[in-house]
Amino acid sequence: MRAGIKIESETLGEGREATRGDTVTLSYELFLSRGDKVQAMDAYSFTLGKREVIAALDYGVEGMRVGGRRRFRAGPHLGYRDQGVPGRIPPNAVLIFDVTLHSVTRRKD
Repeated sequence: MRAGIKIESETLGEGREATRGDTVTLSYELFLSRGDKVQAMDAYSFTLGKREVIAALDYGVEGMRVGGRRRFRAGPHLGYRDQGVPGRIPPNAVLIFDVTLHSVTRRKD
């Protein structure tokens, strides 16, 4: 696990493991450390390691298995840093993700 990510709870899945270059489909809820829910996504897909999402989500999902759930906390340097997202996420916010991994599609080598 990368520096700046702390896994708070995890239920291991039994499916394929997500590795860099794989396309993952998941659902997640995003909270601020004070408990405010700021986003929820269902059936959200991206490719691990391609910088299609913030680093916190990229790094936090890597190593999960299909069917698994993970709750992790990420420091601001892996999120929106000192810029935040106006009206939603304050600058230097610690982010908490609740993620369920639905599928992994292997990269084509």
